[in-house]
Amino acid sequence: MKNILIENLIRRIKTNILNESVFDKYATSITKIIVKAFKNKKDVSELFVLERGGEEAEFEVNVKFVESKNMDDSYDISGSAGDEDIDIKIKYNPKYFPKVMNDFVSEIKETIVHELEHIGQHNFEDMHIQSKKTKNNFEYLISDKEVPAYVKGLIARANRSKKTLSSVMDEWFEENKKKFDNPKKEWKIVKDVWMSWAKEKRNQSKIKKFN
Repeated sequence: MKNILIENLIRRIKTNILNESVFDKYATSITKIIVKAFKNKKDVSELFVLERGGEEAEFEVNVKFVESKNMDDSYDISGSAGDEDIDIKIKYNPKYFPKVMNDFVSEIKETIVHELEHIGQHNFEDMHIQSKKTKNNFEYLISDKEVPAYVKGLIARANRSKKTLSSVMDEWFEENKKKFDNPKKEWKIVKDVWMSWAKEKRNQSKIKKFN
């Protein structure tokens, strides 16, 4: 019985590794498409079929670039995902490019990873999370659906920019500080929740590598 349990555990671990790898490949591929389109000054509208664990998710990625020479920041990236689409709007000031290109690409990758997590939640049974209404930005950021999306996205940003996850989280907070009702108090709680989730995933990864 013990051997059977161990075999089942290892099988689940291997499956999880493969599933994570699938998402990584799609995120990298989509990021490259978006960056190329940005350089060519062309919007993106492309269909993808994500195959994972015997299931498929067909979705369209739509990206709109908006040049704004009057904005103070170098760029602003916003995204959303439904069951069958990822919509991204990228507003940018050309005078900052190509100087900020590395950070720009890192945040595109972050956004794609975040929204792909929601595509997975909408389409794959083992990733499904029941939606719950949230009263404000604080509740939204620590909700069951958003925690994995934000953390995985920020891990992607940290890895690509070669920074620590903690520092990247703090960068994200500074970028989004105005959305908080009580920034100092709420951010401490949000960051603790996000870091706890990240540490749990890291511990799972250690188990995977050990086996």
